[in-house]
Amino acid sequence: MKEKRDEMSSIYTLIKSQVDKLPISESKKNKMLDQLLRVKTMTVDAREPRIALVGRRGSGKSSLINSMFGEKRQYVSSVKSGTGKGKWLWYPSETDPKIRLLDSRGLGESEAPTEEFEEDTPMDELINAVTGEQPDVFLFLIKAKETDSRIEEDLKELNKLRKIVKAKHHYDVPVICVVTQVDELDPPHYKQVPFDAHPKKKQHIDEAVALMEKRFKESDIPLLNIIPICSYIDFDDNGNIDYDMRWNIDELSTYLIEALPSEAKLMTAKAMQSHFVKKKFARTIVSAFTAIASLIGAEPIPFADFPILTGIQGLMIVVIGFIADKEINMKTATEFITALGINVGVGLLVREGVRAAVRLIPGAGLAVSGAVAGAVTYGIGQAAIAYFIEDKSMEQAKEAYKHANKVYEDEEKEEIIP
Repeated sequence: MKEKRDEMSSIYTLIKSQVDKLPISESKKNKMLDQLLRVKTMTVDAREPRIALVGRRGSGKSSLINSMFGEKRQYVSSVKSGTGKGKWLWYPSETDPKIRLLDSRGLGESEAPTEEFEEDTPMDELINAVTGEQPDVFLFLIKAKETDSRIEEDLKELNKLRKIVKAKHHYDVPVICVVTQVDELDPPHYKQVPFDAHPKKKQHIDEAVALMEKRFKESDIPLLNIIPICSYIDFDDNGNIDYDMRWNIDELSTYLIEALPSEAKLMTAKAMQSHFVKKKFARTIVSAFTAIASLIGAEPIPFADFPILTGIQGLMIVVIGFIADKEINMKTATEFITALGINVGVGLLVREGVRAAVRLIPGAGLAVSGAVAGAVTYGIGQAAIAYFIEDKSMEQAKEAYKHANKVYEDEEKEEIIP
């Protein structure tokens, strides 16, 4: 990651230095720099997220980890409490650290765990862990069949943990409630995904979610969302998926990324195995870069913004490649743009021609030029998603570029025309 971060940092520094040189007002320049800072936070300053899993024994904390990564990474015990001491772990592995996860002994357990443990109670272990290292988010897990049981004590302990983190790290940790094992709700014979396709099962899932919403409100704990899931997945002896009954995992993963601090989003999206999740976050990246390109393209400075736009589009492709877990640098990014059939030099002249054609209409040149720069950047971004994340062919990527370019231009025209 260090090498990739250094590369992104170099590109960002170059772009920023070029923006600093633009002969425009400080207010406009600061607007561009604010957008650039947003991109820097998500890319150059990217770090691994710290996710704390909290819940009773058997609530499915370890199973959820397996499910989100699509690999057998964590030991799951079917009888006794499997996880020992509360500990921060690296996933996928210590040698390939991508996500920092806190898994602990289940709340309310009576039996000793099968792994080694240090503190007397699960709560003591959690306090020790969150005091030493600040979590970015709490995932509170509860079995769907236990939402009507007495969980006031569990929520009381969760609130205690939040207060300890706030006092120690000055951070108000957001909470996502995850209602697990919805496949076990009545009717028990219905084991098909999606589970909410069965009216009776959907009714029981909705009731479980409503109960948890009531419990959190009564406990006065701010809640981001309640997401019902099934994380059941089996692996063969070689670690390959043998049986897959996962449901709503993509929704949870997507919402988790949105809830994390900006600097923790990129690494999380990269570590997730779901192409759906990667693609959705990559679109957020494309939107951020398109906004910058539109601002820069709107300034009437012939040729001065050319290296800036080129750098922005190149960095965008590098970041998308990183999300896809593929080695992409500025050289390969430039080759990709060329392969799309976009002649950068011709594109620049066309844009300058647009400026010249509308120069007699006050303000119109700025809007049209900004729209062109935005459309090209947006199209390149969507093509990169198709090629690097969805593994589509170059011909399909070209079609994605053309379609996205037209969609963006049409939307801009609708905004400009009264």
